[in-house]
Amino acid sequence: MEKFLVVLGLSTLILFIFGIVSRFVKIPPILSFILAGLVLGSFVHEDITLERLSEIGIILLFFYLGLEFNIARAVEVSKRIWIVGVIDFILNFGGVFLLLLILGFDVVIAVFGGAIAYASSSAITSKIIVDEKRIANTETEMILGLMVFEDIVAPILLAVLAGMMGGQDLEVLTFGIIMLKVLAVFSFIILVAMTMKEKISSFIEKFLEEDIFILFAFGVLISFAGFTYYIGLSEALGAFLIGMLISESGKAEVVERHLVSIRELAVAIFFFVFGSNVVFNPEFFTFKNLLVLTLMVVVSILGKILTGFIGGRIYGLSKRASLVAGLSIVSRGEFSIVISRLSPPSYLSLFGIYTLLMAFIGTFMIQYAPMLAKFVFKPKKQ
Repeated sequence: MEKFLVVLGLSTLILFIFGIVSRFVKIPPILSFILAGLVLGSFVHEDITLERLSEIGIILLFFYLGLEFNIARAVEVSKRIWIVGVIDFILNFGGVFLLLLILGFDVVIAVFGGAIAYASSSAITSKIIVDEKRIANTETEMILGLMVFEDIVAPILLAVLAGMMGGQDLEVLTFGIIMLKVLAVFSFIILVAMTMKEKISSFIEKFLEEDIFILFAFGVLISFAGFTYYIGLSEALGAFLIGMLISESGKAEVVERHLVSIRELAVAIFFFVFGSNVVFNPEFFTFKNLLVLTLMVVVSILGKILTGFIGGRIYGLSKRASLVAGLSIVSRGEFSIVISRLSPPSYLSLFGIYTLLMAFIGTFMIQYAPMLAKFVFKPKKQ
C-alpha cells in the first residue's frame, strides 16, 4: 500500500511536469505522457495497481467518445462519410493486413497489425485542429466526420479481437458468435435508449446535483464495461455504448462535467503506462524486425494520406485541402494502444514501437500539413 501511494503520487507529479513542458514545446500532452512513461518505465511497474488504474482510463476514454453520439447522429454521420470510411478501412486495415501476410505472418497477427494500423488518433488530431485554429477550414468537416466513423467502427473491431484472443482461431463459426454478441449488446442499448430515455433523463435530472450521483454514473459505467468483458468482448465497447445511452437521454454534457476530473487523471495514467510498456528489447532490433516495422510505418503513412486525398476529392474538396486532410490523419494513438495490449506478448515490442512512431510522426505531419500541402499544390497566381 505504501509503495502504491508513493508511485501514484510521484507519477501524477511527473505527469504534471511533462504536461507543462509540452505546452512550451507545443506538442499534445498525450505525447509528453507517453514520453514520461518511456523514461520512467521500471518505476511505473513497481506496483500493479497503477496499471489497473490505467485500465479505468481506457473505459473512461471510450465512455467520453460514446457521449459524442446519440443514435441519430451515428446514423447521420455514417450516411455522409461511409464511402470515405470504407476507403479508410481498405487502405489502412487492408494495407497492413496484406503486408503482414505477404511477409509470412499468420492470419491472427496480420489481423492485429491491420487493426492497430486502422484508426487515427482522434485525441491527437482533434487537439491539434483546435490548438491550430483550423476548425473553420474546408477539410475539417471531413476529418472530424472520419474520426467519428472510426470511433464507431473501432470498438466493434476491438470486441472482435478480444473474442478472437479467447479462442485464438479465426474460424467462420467463432467470428459469427462474436458478431452475434456485438449485435446483442448494441440491440440491448438501443432498446433501452428507445424505451427508457425519458426515465433516464428524469433520473439524472433528479440526482445530478447530489454528491452521490458520481457513484451511480461510475458504477453503471464500470459494471457494464465489466459485463462486456466477461462475455468475451472488450470493456471499451461496453463503455462506448453506455456513453451513447447517456447521450440519447440528452444529458451527455452535464454527466461529462461531473466525471471530467476522474477522466483526465485516468487517461493521463493510461498513456503514461503505455509508454512504460513499450519494450525496447535488444533482441527485437534485428534486420527482419526493423524491415517489418519500417514497411508498416510507410504503408500506414501512405494509407492515411491516400485516404484523405481520395476521400477529400470524393467529398468535394480541392486537391490542396484533400492533401491537408490526408496529412492530418496519419497519427495513431489510443485505439492502437488498446488493441496492441490484446496482442500476443511476443509482438508487444513490434506493435508498441510502431504505435509510438506513428503518434510522433503523425503529430508533426498534422502540425505542418497546411504548409506541406501549399508546397505541393502551389497557389495559383492572380
